[in-house]
Amino acid sequence: MHAPDGFYSDSLCLVVDMACAGVLAYSLKKAWKRINTNEVLLASAVGAFCFALEMANFEVTRGSSCHFMGGVFASIVLGPYLATLVMTLAHLIQAFVFQDGGIMAIGPNLLTIVLVSTFGGYYLYAQLKNLVIEPYGCYISAFLSAWLTLLITSLTVCGMLSICGIEKFSATISPMLGPHVEVGIAEGVLTILLMVGIQALTSSPIEDREISPGSARKVAWALLGMAFVVSLAISPFASRSAEGLKIFALNRIHLHSQKIIIPYQAPIPDYHLPGIGNQKVAKILGGTLGTIITFFLCFFGCSTIKERVHMNDLRSHP
Repeated sequence: MHAPDGFYSDSLCLVVDMACAGVLAYSLKKAWKRINTNEVLLASAVGAFCFALEMANFEVTRGSSCHFMGGVFASIVLGPYLATLVMTLAHLIQAFVFQDGGIMAIGPNLLTIVLVSTFGGYYLYAQLKNLVIEPYGCYISAFLSAWLTLLITSLTVCGMLSICGIEKFSATISPMLGPHVEVGIAEGVLTILLMVGIQALTSSPIEDREISPGSARKVAWALLGMAFVVSLAISPFASRSAEGLKIFALNRIHLHSQKIIIPYQAPIPDYHLPGIGNQKVAKILGGTLGTIITFFLCFFGCSTIKERVHMNDLRSHP
């Protein structure tokens, strides 16, 4: 859930912001040592796809909505460290360019939308995969890890609301877990379909970091194409209802709408390109622009890391 500023307490946001900064620094250090040429384009496409996927909210109950996350899929394809970096970059673009999520609340939002799914989801996937007989072990494990990750994310949000004193943990479980049990099933099915599609494009296992350049390019362009399909044809018709727990929290006496603050005006609020009267066209153009920005910023970031690694190798082995 992309929580706005004021949704969580400032003290909790500050603590989680610092913790997430440490995790990101560690992820950068790990990715720095192992990124290869094939992963630059692939990681950029995964980041763009996850950006578009999170933009397409859909109705779960009357008046409330939810969205996919894609973190488990990203971590299976890229590994948890690189997946964390590209999904974090996508989230920063959502917050600063499209005002989707607060600035102070970046840490809590990264924790629930990115880190739980990339690290927690990948760990669940790796452990479950060892328990299931192949050739279907990777698919069953992917489904279960994606589903369980949504539930863990829900409980994490409930825990942070409880820590902030907004509402008791027990009071938030039902409105949060209920919709996400169903959404988790859909996320699991989507993850399997993506894995099957990628498996059809490459002869290497999806988790294999040494796939051929040709296969990596095929997967990357396929994901980027799907990202544009989502931003062009699906997101304009996405639900405009607020996410379920946000509605629940705003109705509590402890957290009212006056506490939700907007520290600045993003250039493209709510993914609608300004100056365009037709809301669907504005959403198409804004979302497509966001997908392009995410792709190129991820590409620039990953290319920079790869070039620095290459230069370091040349210095070490003149």
